Amino acid sequence: MNDLIPAWERIEAWLRQHQCTSELSELHPPASDEAVQSLQDAIPYPLHPHLVQWLGIHAGAPMYDASIWPDRYVPYDVEALKGGPEHMEMMLEEFNEQRDEDPEQWILDPWADPLWLPIAGTNTGESLLIDHRPGDTYGNIIEVDYEGNEVTAVRWKNLGEMIRLMAEALESGSPMPYSRQYAYVPQLDEGPPSYLNWKLERIPD
Repeated sequence: MNDLIPAWERIEAWLRQHQCTSELSELHPPASDEAVQSLQDAIPYPLHPHLVQWLGIHAGAPMYDASIWPDRYVPYDVEALKGGPEHMEMMLEEFNEQRDEDPEQWILDPWADPLWLPIAGTNTGESLLIDHRPGDTYGNIIEVDYEGNEVTAVRWKNLGEMIRLMAEALESGSPMPYSRQYAYVPQLDEGPPSYLNWKLERIPD
């Protein structure tokens, strides 16, 4: 579980080595203990330890100026995270309303759950969430993409795994696993300024 912190240190070292400092500088500094506690007080279930570790490194970023995570995802700050449960409630109501309109033909899995917490988003509406349900799914990173073939899909086992795979991909130049069909390939755009781009590529059959 402690792999997240050294893995992120490797990512920051790679970014600095390749002069990708503009987006890195946009990330917020660590959240204070008081800020993390205020977040926990606003969330009706214990925060996943990986999220707490992440907030101890960077407390999110301004939307949408630090898309270091794959596919332009920007991690939410503490105030945005506090709104996660209410957002999930709204999304679940939307899902139930749409399903109830034609229940016999409805085939989509729910795209919200009271124990899913949105942790990052894009400027086109996709979200990453941490699954806080107990059991085998605990900690899973779920992607919600209303325009994708799968509205919801588990992308990584947990946040620590996601960040570790990012670090390994940057250091080796190898693809970062994403789904059965696709992977993210890190690319350096030398600018100026230099910045990191993650290209989604199909895995050869």
